[in-house]
Amino acid sequence: MPKVRKDNKGRNLRPGETQRSDGSYMFVYKLGKKKKYIYDFDLASLRAKEKVLNRDSDDGIRTQEAMKITLNDMFKVLMDTKIQLKASTRANYEYLWNNYVKDEPFANIPLPNIRKSDILTFYTKLLKKGFAVNSLESINNLIHPVLELAVDDDLIRKNPSNGVYREMKTNAPVQRIALTSEQAKHFLQYIESSPQYCNWLPLFVTLLGTGMRASECTGLVWDNIDFENHCIYVDHALIYRSIHGNAQWYISTLKTRNSVRTIPMISAVAHQLTLLYEKHIGKHANPGPTLDGYHDFVFLNRFGQLINAHGIDRAIERISASYNDTESTRAKEDNRKPELLPHFTAHCLRHTFCTRLCECEKDLAVIQHLMGHSDIETTL
Repeated sequence: MPKVRKDNKGRNLRPGETQRSDGSYMFVYKLGKKKKYIYDFDLASLRAKEKVLNRDSDDGIRTQEAMKITLNDMFKVLMDTKIQLKASTRANYEYLWNNYVKDEPFANIPLPNIRKSDILTFYTKLLKKGFAVNSLESINNLIHPVLELAVDDDLIRKNPSNGVYREMKTNAPVQRIALTSEQAKHFLQYIESSPQYCNWLPLFVTLLGTGMRASECTGLVWDNIDFENHCIYVDHALIYRSIHGNAQWYISTLKTRNSVRTIPMISAVAHQLTLLYEKHIGKHANPGPTLDGYHDFVFLNRFGQLINAHGIDRAIERISASYNDTESTRAKEDNRKPELLPHFTAHCLRHTFCTRLCECEKDLAVIQHLMGHSDIETTL
């Protein structure tokens, strides 16, 4: 009968267990044909690790293999499987990952060591930096499937990101996402009266009067505008993005199948687009840019160049700041409280349209169609 080995406290050591010269403990086991080792300074803690190893082995969980794989590694694996992704979507995923996730500590440790608290802490940090909850969803829509793939590959037992985004969304404070009718009115009136910003009026009237996404609106060409039937046909988007290391303009398909839609053209939008079209047909010497077969773009900047959502947001910042300065001065002169514009973006104009639409249209299916939502929950 083999002699039972003991540690320096007289406790029996199990097969595979050894106490080292520094007093720590080691357990040796086989993974395939290779010997593997785990260590701990406490025998009870070592045996807890042995128990996890044995349970994982019985359940087919490849814990020790996963100790050499990080979240960043799994992201690369996931992206390699997405062979049907649009180039613009792939570029967006890689941009989000490289700029917000890649350098985080939890993305560079072994998969089994990632805890739910790591994901929760990361999401909280993003919200404190000013991330909107809906923007956080884009990050979660990358992290969660990467970890889910690790679960499916038996590298980890459970997905530590499960439920984290839902919890953040539930507990997040409600933010202003739409302008009031008065704020929208003041915003447009100021643009119309401003020699510096009046060239932006047709674009902002169209955004507020149609609820289009910024990329859908800036991608419009005159063939999308049906003056006779008073409608706008939305079937593509214009994006500016770095794809394969090359930053340039692209024509993209829309976000979902429901995003292809026909939007009624209200009188204010029709009026602005009519004036803009009259200017367009009078500029035969400057036909404007052509991109992927699309030409005669409706909205161009004052230099005749294409516009992206970031450019619109910068214009909103400048116009709002100028309006608020003017309004503050007038209010002081009139001895009244100034009616200032809040901070908002181009996407807030889409929410503003939806809010106004809900005030006069009760059929949710109609609202969903005009907004181009694939899910009624998004509309709600």
